[in-house]
Amino acid sequence: MARNWEEFAEPGTPKIAELHVSLSPKGNVHLSRRAFEALGSPSHVVMLWEEDTDTIGLRSVPPRTINAFRVYNSHRSGAWRIHALRFMVKHDLQLDYSVRFPTAIMENGVLLLELRYRVRSQRFVRQLPKRG
Repeated sequence: MARNWEEFAEPGTPKIAELHVSLSPKGNVHLSRRAFEALGSPSHVVMLWEEDTDTIGLRSVPPRTINAFRVYNSHRSGAWRIHALRFMVKHDLQLDYSVRFPTAIMENGVLLLELRYRVRSQRFVRQLPKRG
């Protein structure tokens, strides 16, 4: 008898990925130490958007870059954060809960965060009302 298998398509165990990155509904991007170091341990980044693939890009830049976002030390387990709410508002990115990017990779000096492959973060964040 032939079997009709259906492959489970969700990401595996919630272990921390090599480049752990998450995004909260409030616009906080959290980078693991490895992700921060992969970017070159920057003090500032620019945020890029590719609409065709729903991909966010982070690229390190000099501190005096006019459109740069500052990278803050969160003082928690080597993690770093970026306040990106204005980026989310500009591109109408609304989240009901915090998400992580298990497929985050570096490509040509840009950290790629593909929204199509985001998964719900294990960390609880209460649901926020939709922005008007």
